Formats: sequence, structure tokens, C-alpha cells
Amino acid sequence: MILRSHLTSLSLVLVLSACSSSGGGSSKSTEQKYLGLTIPTATEGFQVRSHGTDVQPNEDVEYCEVAELPGDPSTTYYVNRLEFGNGEHSHHLIINTADVGSDAEKKLAAMEIGKPVACLGSSTLVGAQMEFTGGIQRPYGDIRFPAGVGRVYHGGQRIVFDYHYYNTGDTPVHAASAVNYYLTDEADVKHIATVVSFANMTIDTPPNGTGKFVGECKYNQDVMVNGVTRHTHKWGTDFNVWYAGGADDGKEFFTSKNFEEEVDHPFTPARLMKAGEGFRFECDYTNNEDRHLRFGLNATDEMCILFSLVWEANEGEQLKKQDCTIVQVGDDGIGRPVDPSQGFRPPTPAEVSACLAAPTSMDATCSQCACNACGGVIADCANDTDCKALLDCVQTTHCNQNTCTSVCADAFNVHSSGIGPLIQVSSCLGTECKTTCQSLTGGAGDAGAPMSSDGGAR
Repeated sequence: MILRSHLTSLSLVLVLSACSSSGGGSSKSTEQKYLGLTIPTATEGFQVRSHGTDVQPNEDVEYCEVAELPGDPSTTYYVNRLEFGNGEHSHHLIINTADVGSDAEKKLAAMEIGKPVACLGSSTLVGAQMEFTGGIQRPYGDIRFPAGVGRVYHGGQRIVFDYHYYNTGDTPVHAASAVNYYLTDEADVKHIATVVSFANMTIDTPPNGTGKFVGECKYNQDVMVNGVTRHTHKWGTDFNVWYAGGADDGKEFFTSKNFEEEVDHPFTPARLMKAGEGFRFECDYTNNEDRHLRFGLNATDEMCILFSLVWEANEGEQLKKQDCTIVQVGDDGIGRPVDPSQGFRPPTPAEVSACLAAPTSMDATCSQCACNACGGVIADCANDTDCKALLDCVQTTHCNQNTCTSVCADAFNVHSSGIGPLIQVSSCLGTECKTTCQSLTGGAGDAGAPMSSDGGAR
């Protein structure tokens, strides 16, 4: 799930097209532009707007707001372009839809349209069964799918605006967001594209210091990659990307020196990446703060994410989940996702004893496994103020990967920089104790319980 910290007025989301609106009951708009987005004509597509809310000076807040696409379920939209707009002092905009037929979809259908709710991402509202439509870390963004590639949506489908604003000004600003859906013919969408995130949770830059953190992720099936996009916050400086695996292993192909302006590297044409091939990427930081900068949910934390737009390479093959969460750093200094052969930091005997003596809701078998296999990373978390606060909430509330960001929202808001070490605990339990701690992990073996990360930009 994509994470971060973070009510005010109520109204309906205005869904505009040249011929109709949904939820607001208003007539055809005579406006030409909104948040820098030209409003599509009826034949081009339609625009969906959030209602938004006011953000006060010095507020760093994130809201989720439910909206609805125009039309009824019998209408199918084939989309070959998505355009995004956010207002002044925006930090990010993320648009998500619920997986068709999922519990998340049912929950969205019962929610009020146009009501901004403080959140940690769309999973806060309805759980983890959400699909990333697209988003921006700047006021404007444009995704144009190549020929034969696009997305499919339906009339009446619910979406979630996840908008994060950090008002560094002296006066209130209105948090407003919009997305344009541009339509094409059914025959033009032969492949369904999705956004993949490779997220390095191990970043930790010391106060008034610098840091360089290298991570590596690989695809688990053959995919076509349309391009890559970096994501850091304002302390991020150089961002370098190399190929990992395959004939071009170790070849650098993208260097970005600006976290806002030099964020994209397209492949023209799209590049085939075979299963077992991927990217190695380095995030560099200059920390001028008197505190550590770690992977967190607030604009005052940092992130290290490489996004890619992909679709299946082999005709008729269904695209598997490709997101990658980096939680371990190997002897070579490169961070990678969970590797059972490498394991996590082994605990000392004293750490095992302290872990077993600590109050817990786990049964004896699960507790024994957790402390023997994961006592080291549990101790690291327990000795970290921010991670301990999150871990305490998780243990107290007995939440799981689908509910923790909602149940423990206040803790995540205040202690967001504890996310990285908490994900390590979660990953260790989900890998080493997925059978004995099934009530916690749900049997998940890949960064499962008590929570996971979908790497969304914050």
C-alpha cells in the first residue's frame, strides 16, 4: 500500500464532461481549463474533480476523497491517456480504483462521494485491494500510453483521490485535484498497462550529513517497460539507474539531478525486460536537518522509489504483481527484497530472551518463531522511538496488513519515519514465520504482516 501521514467541508465531487456531470447534478460546463487541464470535449473524454478542502499555513496533510466516473456500469471506457492536475502547495496526487469484485469495491460503493477524509492512502479507507491508476508529485502530469496499450474503466466506477498538500505559505490554500480520462476505441487497447513501484525502505541519512543508498529489484515475468520515473522528496539529489541482469547488466542509462524537473526516462520504443531482469537504482541525499531522514509518509520525511509503466510481454499472459519492497542490505551494500537464503539480522541470546518476555498477543508457537527468527529486527524496532510507537499500536490493536493504516492512523501520522524498520519486522514475520504465525501474516510470504507497502509516491 502506498503510505503517508494524515477534514473539513462536505460537498459533492463534480464530475465534468462536455455533456454530463455525475453526483453534482450540474449542467454542461462552459469552462475551458481547470488546474491547468483543458476540459475534454464529449468525444475526447471527461474530467473528474475532487471537491477538496482548505489547508492552513504550515499544515502537512493528506486526504482521501471518493469520486465516481460518469455514466452507468453498462458503459465501458477505453483510455489511452491520463492527465493530472493539483493546486498550489501540492506534494502529490494519487488516483486509485478498487479491484473489481473486491471487498474494497463494495466499501467504496457505500461511502459518501466528495467528502475529504484524513488518510494514509486509499488503503486507509477500504483496505489493500486497490489498483494504482496514476499520479503526480508536481502540479501537473500526463501519461500517454503507446499504441495498443491503455486502461479500461466503467461508468459509475468509484475512484479515490489521494491528495497530499504541504502549505509552506502564509495564507490558506484550497487543496484541489482533477484527472482527465481520454478515450479511444476498444480495438486500440490490446494490453492493459499498470504502474510498478520499486521502493527502498532502508534509507537513513544522518543529521547534517549525506547518504547514498543502492537498491535492486527484478521483474518476475517478461514485461514491456514504457519508461521509469524517480521519486524522492526535496533532500534527494542525484538519482542514478542501471540495468540489473541480462545483456546490459550494470549499464547506467538514467541520471537525474532534480527531484521535481528531471524525473522521467522514457523508452522509445518500449523495452522488453525478461523475467529475472530489472533495475538497480541509487538515491543520494543531502540532509540539512538536525534529524535523521528515513523512509516515511510525511513531506518532512524522505523516500526512494523507482516507478515503471509496464504491461505483459507475452500475448494472452496475465500480468503478475510486480511491486518490490527493499528491506535488506547485502554484504555488497545493495538493498534487495526479502531473500530467504540471506535471512534477517540474527538476534543475540539477550534479544531473544527480551522478545519472549515482552507482552504479546501471539500464541506460544508463533512467539517462539518470531523471537528466534526475527528477534534482531524486532529489537531494532523496539529501540527506535518511531518504530516502537507503530509496533506498539499494531500489537495492541491486533490489526493486520489490510487494517493497520486505518486503525493506527494517528500513530503513523506522528511516527511516520518508523515505517522502514517496521516493514522489516513485517517482512521477517511474513517470510520466516508465515506458517506458525498465520493469524498475523495471513500466510503471506512477501512482506506480509502486519503491513506491507505498495510504494506509492507521497
